[in-house]
Amino acid sequence: MKAQREALCGMVSASDIIAARTHEDPAKAKVMTYFGQLVSDGFAEWELLESGDIELRFQSGEIFHLADTALTRVA
Repeated sequence: MKAQREALCGMVSASDIIAARTHEDPAKAKVMTYFGQLVSDGFAEWELLESGDIELRFQSGEIFHLADTALTRVA
């Protein structure tokens, strides 16, 4: 579990980029903070995609793409 936690922490480094994208919208910032907490707690992983979207993958298998104005469930 420790190795998995370390891998997740490495992905959290995208947090600064993600936070910078949401600072102008307080509601979006609050939601992204909650998603970040799920990542920090080990329930999910996220990464910044080349398209600029964020992929949020939950340990239970759900995958979401977070765009500037939309949230899409991929799996």
